[in-house]
Amino acid sequence: MLHGKRIDVMSKQECDLDQAFADKVKESTEFCWWVLDHTKFRGLAADVRLLHEEQGKTDRKVWWKHWWCFVPEIEEQRETDIFLVFQIEANGKRFALHIENKRENGKFSDGQAEGYGPRARHMMSKDEYLDYSDFETVLIAPSTFRKKYREECDLFGAYISYEEIANFIPEFDSGGSMS
Repeated sequence: MLHGKRIDVMSKQECDLDQAFADKVKESTEFCWWVLDHTKFRGLAADVRLLHEEQGKTDRKVWWKHWWCFVPEIEEQRETDIFLVFQIEANGKRFALHIENKRENGKFSDGQAEGYGPRARHMMSKDEYLDYSDFETVLIAPSTFRKKYREECDLFGAYISYEEIANFIPEFDSGGSMS
């Protein structure tokens, strides 16, 4: 629910779903750990801290959004939909999740899926991106989207379906139309 109202995912804007996802990662330890368990960082959840406050100390209006950069390897300016940086408390190392959100009726722009890995590598070890040393690219999308664009979807390191996310965030529930 967003602001106390249940709204069908088809009527939601992608940015609203991004906001609901980022808020839930920040506010719910259970959801944060569940998300991390879908990535190569599974098992670290109990020992990490989301660096949302540090991310919020930038000139961005929203801490997780508008992390653009020019990527020399692909010679293009690109953006990550949801950028989350975590710190492992035991050793201080940082890692990032670069999350792309695609709605059922969406599609990838030219080179978008292929650009996620190079962008994440380019941003790594730079102070302006919180100096992370490892990353995972993550796609969140309805299962029907993944079936339709399987080749591009498989370029991401991890995938989480809307149907699974809806167990935590009702805005991701399509009312069964995405099964």
